Amino acid sequence: MIKDQTWAAVAPLLLLILIDAIGFALIAPLLAAALAPGSNAALSAGLSPSARSLVYGIAAGLYPLMTFFGAPVLGQLSDRLGRKAILLVCAGGIVASYLIILAAFATGSVALLMVGRIVGGVTAASQAVSLAALVDVCPPERKDFWLSMGLLSSSLGFVLGPALGGFLSDASIVPWFDAVTPLYATALLAGVNLVLLAWLFHDRRKGSGAAGSLSPSSLVSGFRSFSSAFATPGALRDVSWVFLLQELAWGAYFFFIPVFLLGRFAASGKEASFFMSVMGVGFCLSFAVAMPLLTKYFSTRAITRWSLAVTAALIAASAFAPSMLLEWLLIAPISVAVGVSYGALIILFTDTATEDTKGEVMGITAAINSLSFGTVSFFGGAIEGVSGGAPIVASLVLMTMSWLFFSLQKPIPTTPQPEHSA
Repeated sequence: MIKDQTWAAVAPLLLLILIDAIGFALIAPLLAAALAPGSNAALSAGLSPSARSLVYGIAAGLYPLMTFFGAPVLGQLSDRLGRKAILLVCAGGIVASYLIILAAFATGSVALLMVGRIVGGVTAASQAVSLAALVDVCPPERKDFWLSMGLLSSSLGFVLGPALGGFLSDASIVPWFDAVTPLYATALLAGVNLVLLAWLFHDRRKGSGAAGSLSPSSLVSGFRSFSSAFATPGALRDVSWVFLLQELAWGAYFFFIPVFLLGRFAASGKEASFFMSVMGVGFCLSFAVAMPLLTKYFSTRAITRWSLAVTAALIAASAFAPSMLLEWLLIAPISVAVGVSYGALIILFTDTATEDTKGEVMGITAAINSLSFGTVSFFGGAIEGVSGGAPIVASLVLMTMSWLFFSLQKPIPTTPQPEHSA
C-alpha cells in the first residue's frame, strides 16, 4: 500500500519533469522551421531573413533567461508556501505558455510568441521543485532511486520532445497534422498533468507560510550565484570559467543546429525534429553508459579534458560537413561527448564544495547554465542574420576555448571533506 501511495505521489512529479523537458527540446526545431527561408508560416510574414534569425534567437533565449530569474524565486517560495502550490504554478505556467504560443502561431504575432516564452521561462522551476518534492514524499532509503528517476525523466524528454514534434507535424501520417499539432498535444498533456498534481500529490512537507519574508533581492539571486563563482581565486573560479565557456558553446550549437540544417541542407522541419531526438538519445547514453564506464578507469580531470577536446573536434566536423548524412552520423557522438563533459564538470564542481556549500555550488551551475543558454541565443540570432552558420562556428570557437582554458589550468587542491564518524 505504501508503494502504491508513493507511486501515486511521484507519478505527476515525474510527468511534470518530462513535460518540461519535452517542451524545451520541442520548440527549437518547430520555431526554426516556422522562421526558415521560404516558410509560409504566419510568424514569418513580413520579416526579412535577418529579422527571422533575430526573432528565433530572442524567442529561443527568453525561456532560459527567464528561468535564470524565476527559478530561484519559485524554489525559495516552495520552501515557504509548500511544494504543491508552486508546482501547480509551474504546471499552470506550462499550459498558459503553450496556449499563448499557439495563439502566436495562429495570428503571426511575434509579440505573443515572446510573451509565451516569458511565461514558460518564469515558471520553469518545475524540475528543481519536483526533485525537492520527490525527496519530501519518498521513503529516505529510496531517495537516490527516485532522484535518478527524475533525472531519467528529464533525459527522456529530450528524446520524446523532438520525436513527437516531427511525428505530429507530418501531414503524410495523418492529414490534419500540421506545424502546431505538437503544441496542442503538449498543452493537452500539461493540462492533464495539472489535474493529476492537484488530485494525487499531497504535500507532506508544509511550508513556513512566511511568503512575506522573501526579499526583493531574491529576484537577482541568480546573478549573486553567478558572480560568486568568479569572485574568489581558486578551484571554484577555474572550473566556473571552463563550465561557462562549455555551456555557451553548447547553447549555440543546441539552439542553432536546426537552423543550420534547414539553411545548409534544406532539411525539413520533421527531419530537424528527429535529428534533435537523436541528440537526446546521446544524452541518455552519456549519463547511463559512458560516464559510469569512464569514471571506473580515468580521473575526472582526464575525462573533462578529453571530452572537451572530442566535442570541439566533432563540432568542427559538423560545422563543415558536406552532407546531411554526415550530420546524422555525427550527432549521437557529439551529444554523448558533450554529456560526458557536462557530467565531469559537475563532479569537479562538487569537489570544490564542503558539506555546507553543496547546495550553493549546485545553484551556481544552474545559474551559469541558464544565463549562458539565454545570452548566447540572443547573440546567435544576431550573427545568424549576418552569416548563415555563424553560431555553429561560434560554438566551435567557444568549445575550443573551454578545452584550452582547462588544459592550461594547474589543478588546485580542493577543500578536504570532513570525515564522518561511524
